[in-house]
Amino acid sequence: MSNAQRRLYVVAPTQRLPYARRVTSAQLPKLFLFAVALCLLAACSKTTTNISQSYRNPGYEQTVFKKLFVIGVAQNQESRQAFEDAFAKAINGQGGSAEASWGHLPKSEQLTEDEIRSAVQAGGYDGVLITRLLAVDKEQQYTPASAYNNPQTRYYAGGGGLYGYGFYGFYGTTYAKVHEPGYFETSTTIRVETNLYSLATDGLVWTGQSATVDPTSIADARESMTEAVAQKLKQEKLIP
Repeated sequence: MSNAQRRLYVVAPTQRLPYARRVTSAQLPKLFLFAVALCLLAACSKTTTNISQSYRNPGYEQTVFKKLFVIGVAQNQESRQAFEDAFAKAINGQGGSAEASWGHLPKSEQLTEDEIRSAVQAGGYDGVLITRLLAVDKEQQYTPASAYNNPQTRYYAGGGGLYGYGFYGFYGTTYAKVHEPGYFETSTTIRVETNLYSLATDGLVWTGQSATVDPTSIADARESMTEAVAQKLKQEKLIP
């Protein structure tokens, strides 16, 4: 093999492939604190629901319901089932007892009074909780455009140095105008009405309206609203 041929054979230097760094025992506490911080941030950003209005009939101050029959008024059967299940779960989570009506009355059409009374009496319920969607309000707010000065220190290598050319060279070049365009923000509020009736007297015991602001999804709104109402029923001592 000639010298020219030998020059064609060049051995490239070996390169190490990147590899994942191992976590040392000293780094574990920091990673744990970081994970806890992320969890707390997620908890703080959870959708909240406020009970904007509520009324309890003074004639039922000592009433505590042992078993509630939950009826959701919805556009379709799927929404009704999901709504009733979420409400029953929230009330049971607060120490009460509640069951969804769709398991006893699975029909998709409007329920008759006789059907409801027969199911309630057969199941040993002492209260009926009926909930319905009142409105979905959308509010749009406009934030106008704004401009402000953003002081910046600049260095000029040629001639002017740190302070530019003269007093105004320094002043004029260190203030940059920052413009922020205007923008719209849309806020969504879901309002739901919930009524609680006594089976013994057929009277209204408690009513409330809830407002859920900017939920991330329908499921998120449903969970937030039912939990808020269940907590309110617990505070009013309407459930054990």
